[in-house]
Amino acid sequence: MIRAKFTCLSNTLNHETQTATVVLTPVTNSASEENLTFWKYTPAGHIELQICNPGAFAQFAVGTDYYVDFTAV
Repeated sequence: MIRAKFTCLSNTLNHETQTATVVLTPVTNSASEENLTFWKYTPAGHIELQICNPGAFAQFAVGTDYYVDFTAV
């Protein structure tokens, strides 16, 4: 497993389709020692999600950090 730490950059709801677009970017090196470590190995990139479950997209708050775990299946 690989763990990354991302910040929610935006959470935009399309009112016509009730689908949200959530964009996350790697944490920056300024907030904490932990963020500095994550930023050192993943300084750039983004994750973009299209979510049609209101309960799911409501959990992404702009400016909040999230751990993202990548596990091979």
